[in-house]
Amino acid sequence: MLLSISASMVRAGDFFFGLTGYGSNFWFSPITAAIYAINNATHMGGSSMLGYDWVSIKNEDGTSVNVDNGKYFGFRARDMFNNFGGGLQIGYQPTYSIFGAWVTGGYKYRQFGMNLDIPDQLTERYKLNAWYIGVGVRLTPFKGLLEEHNWSPFVDFGTSYNAIFSAKSPFDNNLDQFGKGMSTSVGLGVRFVDDYNEDGMNISIAFTFPQYDYFNRDFELSNGVRPYAGIKARNYSIFLKIMKEF
Repeated sequence: MLLSISASMVRAGDFFFGLTGYGSNFWFSPITAAIYAINNATHMGGSSMLGYDWVSIKNEDGTSVNVDNGKYFGFRARDMFNNFGGGLQIGYQPTYSIFGAWVTGGYKYRQFGMNLDIPDQLTERYKLNAWYIGVGVRLTPFKGLLEEHNWSPFVDFGTSYNAIFSAKSPFDNNLDQFGKGMSTSVGLGVRFVDDYNEDGMNISIAFTFPQYDYFNRDFELSNGVRPYAGIKARNYSIFLKIMKEF
């Protein structure tokens, strides 16, 4: 067996708890930096992420549907606050172990624009509130490098369940028009540990992709029209993530 963890090997100090936060606009970075500073100052372990999150929509024939996901360097409110979120994280990461794990959950907000070119669509803007809960594992395979030089590359894998609970959107804000389900994340990065304090941090690039359609393709209006029947929508993200370990 490659990895075994006995009860006697688990210490309270191997666990960490902290805040998480992410933004999908450059000007949101001071907020994610503040979350990192809070985790660091209070000796909590959480993560801060900044990157880009978008909805990709295609017709059945493979042509793309124009979606306004917001401008990354945009300074309008709809750009700065187009995609962001935060929550809590509980992690397990012994300082020199090849194995780590975490559980996380929280809130995320998204807004975007899309025109389906049908009379029943009275607005193009979608403003959505969602919750998520997820788990992940981290593997740091070069334990010798970590012990001798206090750094090592790692890979992590995560999965989360996502569901929208409130919406301002076309079709009377009906929640049945949205999909819900699992998404998967894969990350590559570097861990750094401190010999003196036996704490650490890691920096990684993470890509997230879904296993479900963002819209309910069977959703039907009172007049029998199914606005999403002919499209396929997916939500993707790529983020720079900094995680503190205490």
